[in-house]
Amino acid sequence: MKSIIYILIISYCSLLKAQDGIEVELIKSIPLNADTFVGVNMFDELFYVKNDVLSKQTKLENHSYQNKLYGSLSSVDVLNSLETTLFYQAFNTVIQLDRRLGEISKIDFNQSNSFNTITHVSVASNKRLWVFNADTQQLQVYNPKQDIVEASSQSISEVIVDIYSNYNFCWVLTKTRLLQYNIYGNQLNNYILKEYDAFVYYKDYFILKTDNHLYSLSLGDEIPKIITLPEILIKDFSVTNETLYIYDGKELHFFKINSNKE
Repeated sequence: MKSIIYILIISYCSLLKAQDGIEVELIKSIPLNADTFVGVNMFDELFYVKNDVLSKQTKLENHSYQNKLYGSLSSVDVLNSLETTLFYQAFNTVIQLDRRLGEISKIDFNQSNSFNTITHVSVASNKRLWVFNADTQQLQVYNPKQDIVEASSQSISEVIVDIYSNYNFCWVLTKTRLLQYNIYGNQLNNYILKEYDAFVYYKDYFILKTDNHLYSLSLGDEIPKIITLPEILIKDFSVTNETLYIYDGKELHFFKINSNKE
């Protein structure tokens, strides 16, 4: 009987721990002159955009890329450390770059047989893309090589605020919900979240932004918990390699993440 009680106490304490949020510790801050901080990849290479020029800083060298034909960058995806994916929404076009930011390929959705208007693009597995098809209001898995849609979600009627992906899952943020989909287009989870304007996924947490505050939400929880930070402007943020990066418009701040989920 004592053994059963002990196991129950341990399980309960573990549950309480699992519901704790994220704590962060400031490591350093560096100056950064950018319009947009994109993020840091798995090789600790830093990406940012200034005057529609994408720059990449490594420990040994710097690279840059600009495409004057397509103008303003809508998004940059650095999930794949060997390839960088750029989306120019105004021209319905994706450009993929190598490690030195040289062009590898171009995907012109205007020439595609699968759809006409794309509003969001993110990297999926096996050189495919997650795309949000504005014509059908669906999140889709697109194979550029074959110009086919391999999977589609049910129609999403709400305005899409942001999307974030890893290779096998994609999360779609609206004004009221955060939806998770797998590579087959199936909806796996539906989190009720209101008025968040950006987010990233980190291990078993979401980090969400609203009103210049960041919150963490565990996969097993329903209520986001505020992350205690210094009083800095949160213009852009990302997470890589146990580090939370926050750009305030002048400096990039590095925070070590200490998750209470053991």
